This record gives sequence, structure tokens and C-alpha cells, in this order.
Amino acid sequence: MQDRRYALLVEDELLVAMAATEVLDELGFPVLEAASAARALELAQAHRGAIAFAMVDLGLPDLPGEDLIRRLRALYPALPIIVATGKGPGSIDASIRSLQNLAIMTKPYDYEDLRVAIELFGDNTSPA
Repeated sequence: MQDRRYALLVEDELLVAMAATEVLDELGFPVLEAASAARALELAQAHRGAIAFAMVDLGLPDLPGEDLIRRLRALYPALPIIVATGKGPGSIDASIRSLQNLAIMTKPYDYEDLRVAIELFGDNTSPA
């Protein structure tokens, strides 16, 4: 396992991605940023063992966020995942909502919302 632990941020809205990257950096997490599910899966493969958690937007241009979450969990069965949605938890497929190590954040979120979501996962998500 590598010393450095990354946050995998999957967000296609540039301003949201920039704000989230800034907050994650302040929290001590270098960010692997993807604007599509395809790029997220490439990064997940390339950084195997070094991803502390993923933060996934549900509205991606190439694949529904729920499908990406399933694919990420196939690669990393225990990967902590934060789901970011603008529609509320009820809009997320029940099979995704029932997963372990999953937190749901409603957009817009702020520094404190993100910090609390990461802390829900415990020591598994420490940046180093």
C-alpha cells in the first residue's frame, strides 16, 4: 500500500469540482479528479490501494452515478463512498442506499457537511 491516500472526486460541474477539491485539500486529501465515470474508473485502476474514499455525483455525462458506484465497489468492495446529489436521498436507488460505507450528501454542501461525511467512515479514510 502506498503512503499517500487520495480522495477520488467524480464531478462533471467545474465550479462544484473546484470547490470540493479546495475543501478536500484543506482536509488533507490530495484529489484525483474525474469529470466522467470512464475517467474515474481509469483513476481507480491506476491508483489501486491508494484511494481513501470516493465522492460521486449521480448526474454524470457518460454513466449514471449509481452504475459507477457499483463498478467502483466491484474494484474496491469496502471503498467508502460519498454520494452527492441535488435531488435528495429518496432519488437514489434503494440498492445503493443500502450499501455499507456509504454517506449521502445533498447539494449544495459546505466544508462542514463534507468533513462530517468523511468522519462517518472513521480511520479508514485518513489521508496518510
